[in-house]
Amino acid sequence: MMIIRSIFTALISFFILGCMEPNKENLWNLDSVAHLKTEGYCRDVFISGDSVFIAAGQAGIQLWDISSIVSPKIIWDMTLTEIGANKEISQIEYEPSIKQLFILESNERPIHIDLSRGDSSPIVLGQFSSEKTKEFRVITNNSDSFTAFAADNDDGLKWSRFDYDTTFGIWFNSAGGEITSRGNPNGIDIYGSSLILTLDQLGIELYQNNLEILSSRIHKDLDGNARSVKMISEQEFYIACEDGGAYRLFLSNSLEWQYMVQFAKDLFVTHVSSNNDQISLSCASNGLALYESKQNGQVEERGIHDIGYVYHTEFSNDYLFAATRDGLQILMILE
Repeated sequence: MMIIRSIFTALISFFILGCMEPNKENLWNLDSVAHLKTEGYCRDVFISGDSVFIAAGQAGIQLWDISSIVSPKIIWDMTLTEIGANKEISQIEYEPSIKQLFILESNERPIHIDLSRGDSSPIVLGQFSSEKTKEFRVITNNSDSFTAFAADNDDGLKWSRFDYDTTFGIWFNSAGGEITSRGNPNGIDIYGSSLILTLDQLGIELYQNNLEILSSRIHKDLDGNARSVKMISEQEFYIACEDGGAYRLFLSNSLEWQYMVQFAKDLFVTHVSSNNDQISLSCASNGLALYESKQNGQVEERGIHDIGYVYHTEFSNDYLFAATRDGLQILMILE
């Protein structure tokens, strides 16, 4: 009887452990290409050709040249004092067609920097928009005009248009406005004439931008705290929902949800980036998680990688750039 019981126990243990063993088939590996030490935490990255702009937290901002991807070279850096900021820099965005750089002092107003005189001569022009900006996006209207949209954590969605006066050689705020959102915005993204705000515990809100006349189109509650959004098109987008994992959503032309897939439910997700069928999730202290997008909205896990604390990732030329507390890591996904 004891022998039978022992055999039964062994079989049960075998099946349980077999079910617990992760499926290692079709997992993707990461190959380290280069590692840029940024002194401060690397909070954000923006890639434009061979130029990499870095929001380096308490260390300010940096510009790197990656024409040789395996041996990047720093071009210049600016400290918080040189920028005129007191808090860490949490976001950076560059508009190459007008050679203007935009950064965000954490939970403060965005800062405008002119790079039109050459990469080695950045000139701080001043701040704009809301004092409670969580994230912003900039779109170029033409060679002498841009519009900035800000997720204001107090008031909702704000926008500011700037035009360049060729006579005096200055950028001036020519128009602006705001629209109240259902909740306090955390993140923002734009694609074409569509704009999405993430609203923490209140999900997301989709807006139509018609020549800077903004109108709310649809609102959707989601599990977790909606933190950031990545728009693939005006109809398809990913949402990072912190302890609610992430969502892949597709909205039909009639404003009906064609699919709404929640994934990575066991992870704390703060940011999503994608490149064709590759999805990268920034998971704070858990590193980054890779997923593959499939037809009909399905998503399949392709591995979790402990590369340190990850704030943000971006794809460029088939490389994955990871903004981490240990600097900027340039990686290659091996499928």
